[in-house]
Amino acid sequence: MQKTQFYRVSFVLNLDMAELKTFFEKYIPKTDTQDLESSFGVTQKLRKKEFLLKPDQRCSFLAFVKKGTFRVFFYDSEGTEVTVWFSWEGMMIGDLLAFYKESRSIFYVQAIEESEICSISKNDLEQLYLKNSHYLQFGRKYAEYVSINVMQRMLSFQTKSAEMRYLELLANPNYMKKIPLKYLASFLGITDTSLSRIRKNIA
Repeated sequence: MQKTQFYRVSFVLNLDMAELKTFFEKYIPKTDTQDLESSFGVTQKLRKKEFLLKPDQRCSFLAFVKKGTFRVFFYDSEGTEVTVWFSWEGMMIGDLLAFYKESRSIFYVQAIEESEICSISKNDLEQLYLKNSHYLQFGRKYAEYVSINVMQRMLSFQTKSAEMRYLELLANPNYMKKIPLKYLASFLGITDTSLSRIRKNIA
């Protein structure tokens, strides 16, 4: 079996940091983030359907998606896949619960297509937080962003129909362009058949 390609690169010559810089500017604008950008110096390439993480593995890193698309999922008590998150170019990926709690992963993190990430270890990130208060502000704001998204998703399941949740996804074209319908159905908490019916009704 072919192993995941995993290697350290020279960030000065080989790693384009423009996308990372843009990402950080959303959280800490007008801040020199060069040290933070260059610390994402480990690049990993994954094949389609290859796993970045599996349950019971340590997630001691935070990764930035340079190319491709990922999904985060688990199996419920009946053995059904439940998709809880997607990430694509310009987003972070990992098991954030395990990352913040310093525990073992409970999720599968899988590449939906050929993908490439660059990552930073939790220890290196925390050292940067100590070095620069602006970097600590990034960490806080990103954690807030994730928490808000999780809470909004939970509220959506309690207050909105599956059709309404699907219509909200249409506002972001990446869901339709990058995510197979069977994963979208899982993310919406419905069957493939139900999603097909919703799509037919609104066509």
